[in-house]
Amino acid sequence: MKTPLFVKIHLPKSKPFDVQKVVKPYFVVPWHFHPEFEIMLVTQGKGTRFVGDSIECFEPYDLVMLGPNLAHVWKNHQEHYEENVPHVAECIYTLFREDSFGDSFFNIPEMNKISKLLSKASRGIKFEGKTKALVAEKILASLHQTGVEQFVTLVDILHLLSNSEEYTFLATIGYDQKVQASDLQRLNGVLDYLMKNFKNEIKLEQVANIANMSPTSFCRYFKNRTGKTVTQFINEIRIGHAHKMLIETQFNMDQISYESGYKNVSNFHEQFMKITGKSPFRFRKEHSESVF
Repeated sequence: MKTPLFVKIHLPKSKPFDVQKVVKPYFVVPWHFHPEFEIMLVTQGKGTRFVGDSIECFEPYDLVMLGPNLAHVWKNHQEHYEENVPHVAECIYTLFREDSFGDSFFNIPEMNKISKLLSKASRGIKFEGKTKALVAEKILASLHQTGVEQFVTLVDILHLLSNSEEYTFLATIGYDQKVQASDLQRLNGVLDYLMKNFKNEIKLEQVANIANMSPTSFCRYFKNRTGKTVTQFINEIRIGHAHKMLIETQFNMDQISYESGYKNVSNFHEQFMKITGKSPFRFRKEHSESVF
């Protein structure tokens, strides 16, 4: 797997907002943040989504809204990087600034709910249910629109999102982002290593070496920037992979534990409960029941 170069994503000054479709074998944009709001709809591909201190799996029709300067990245599952295996990562993203339509546009009374939505987006918001279906339809339509029509659709999308109760926050309420642009290249190297090696034993010395730091300094640095210890971070990646296996396979718990990087099944169950609040058996049962 090639590590993509660090890139800065931003909205051109000449455009008040932008709607773009991206189609790749895998998402290439590394961990980053930008001053714009972003609405991100994944239409193809699966993987792990990192927003602030949130680590969750994503799949097609994952719909998220992000506030300005909130660090985020979508990393596809390993199969997307395998040669001669056709996998597609596809998304549609919309970028806009709070002042894109004038300094007072979101301050008029009619925009009160949307203004509150913009404030909520500072933690990142994931939308589900009917809201997701309706908004996804409008996002897909906006790709084929221009000018006023596309602008009206964006306002309509924000209106739907602002009235929805089908959402959850991503970053925790106490999350205080301390990551800076200068940190992102270093953290991206660490993240790529962890995503590639989470099934194996990971030694702190190896991870710290990627960041060109001593283990002690790296532990402090990583916790300060991500809000999690290295061990917490790895466990959340592993449990996210276990989610995928519980949903997509009929493997038993011993197999899933091993494939998720746990050589001790008891430890796997303990970490799963700690992170999700439910057992792997209950998680699989609930997902199975929701399908039918």
